[in-house]
Amino acid sequence: MLWLCIQFPKLPLEALIRAQGRDTQPGVLAVVEKQLVVQCSKTATDLGIEPGLSIATACALSADLQLLERDIQREQLQLERLAQWGYSFTPVVSPKAANTVENGSSDPACLNLELSGCLKANGGLRAFLDQLQNELGQMGISSVMGLGHSPSAARMLSQLREHRQWLAETRVAPSPQQWKLWISFSPSKLLDCDNKTITKLYACGIKRVSQLLAIPLSEVGSRFGRPFVDYLARLNGSRQDPVPNFNPPARFDSELFFPDPLDNSEQLLFPAGRLIRELCQQLQRRQLYTQQLHWQLDYGQGKNKELIVEVSHPLLDPQRLIALTKLQFERVSLECPVQTLRLSSKQLQPLVEEEFGEDFFDAGNQGERSSQLLDKLKARLGHQAISGIALKESYLPEQAWQSADSLLIKTSSKKKTHQLTPIKAPRPSWLLPRPTKLLSRNQKLFHHSELQLLQGPERIDGYWWQHGRHGRDYYIAKDQDGSLCWIFQDLTTEEWFLHGIFS
Repeated sequence: MLWLCIQFPKLPLEALIRAQGRDTQPGVLAVVEKQLVVQCSKTATDLGIEPGLSIATACALSADLQLLERDIQREQLQLERLAQWGYSFTPVVSPKAANTVENGSSDPACLNLELSGCLKANGGLRAFLDQLQNELGQMGISSVMGLGHSPSAARMLSQLREHRQWLAETRVAPSPQQWKLWISFSPSKLLDCDNKTITKLYACGIKRVSQLLAIPLSEVGSRFGRPFVDYLARLNGSRQDPVPNFNPPARFDSELFFPDPLDNSEQLLFPAGRLIRELCQQLQRRQLYTQQLHWQLDYGQGKNKELIVEVSHPLLDPQRLIALTKLQFERVSLECPVQTLRLSSKQLQPLVEEEFGEDFFDAGNQGERSSQLLDKLKARLGHQAISGIALKESYLPEQAWQSADSLLIKTSSKKKTHQLTPIKAPRPSWLLPRPTKLLSRNQKLFHHSELQLLQGPERIDGYWWQHGRHGRDYYIAKDQDGSLCWIFQDLTTEEWFLHGIFS
């Protein structure tokens, strides 16, 4: 097996400033936890600020230092999003969260990917590694990588400078001899164990892993314990190295936090575009689609505003989704500056071949253009301003239809449920809300002018279990202006009514 470990050493900081563009240099920033600096920006590093310093010392080095409290929950959510991103390449993904600060340091979060089954599909090892680096850069995430025959080996080698230099240039995976050489050459401080064990190793004069492997395992176990022996066996490949497998949820969640809140809805369009591109990228790789984008504008202090962008047709084009989102944002007046912009979609559905037409001149393309118009109207006017029409089981024409959500109609039509078949008989395009009684004189009918019967009768009779009979004989009639009317005679009262007008 071939494992890639991707460590995210600056995730505590980048989870808070990811909203800034790649070309934007952050100011003098430091993430703090337990009165200690956990991570800092490059500008702060140039001033001598580094992880492990106390807040007082860091502030003494720069009067412009901006302190950000570490947000473990936000880091965990960001790691889950990275795991979903990794799952779009390989089905075997295992994330590991960062530790809290102990003695001024903490192990960074990492992502383990099993690559042996996906290299060919991604153009080989070199092309795949370059793609991973490029996409992480677009997301604003710094990373270091290590390649190994087990997750433990890959994690340790990701911290070895010589291995990272080789990984930046290689085109093929290393041989077993190269792995053993790198592991043996690695300093003991890179081992994944507590500081107490590392201190004990150095006290025994064991500064390289090769020195440790030269000692009989029985003696290592007596000095450092059985768990440490098991770790060494997983490290050199003599024992399996199982890791928990990540199962991606059927949803998408991502957010951007703004250290300097945005007070203009137009300023939200650029970060919104980044989130939409991340969504479309994952949907394309996982062959999924969504019909609703849930936006949340978080003002802080428990205040937020939610917006919903609806898509009536499966859509994976980020530019069109950004255009629909822009129409929604133009209707919003911000109550307060926005602290966090969130995008979520909790109804991801698998794509089917019938969703996309292959022929440009196919009738389905006309339906797609209609869907685009419908989506724009909803984004501009609001969801409540647009509705669809659905059939309803009823004999009476005025009860045979109902107003319904056009998005729900589109979704339900794909499911194999009971479908109503429209009646293949002439029906007017304009049905009156209530039938209007017609005048009758000398066995002639009048509506503004005399009516002439052209076609009929069509009998509609039912609802015998209700109060009274609902029998009707429908006719198509023409007035003196040439307009066609849909009229009926009530079989119970023998009165005549106008019910609709043909276009």
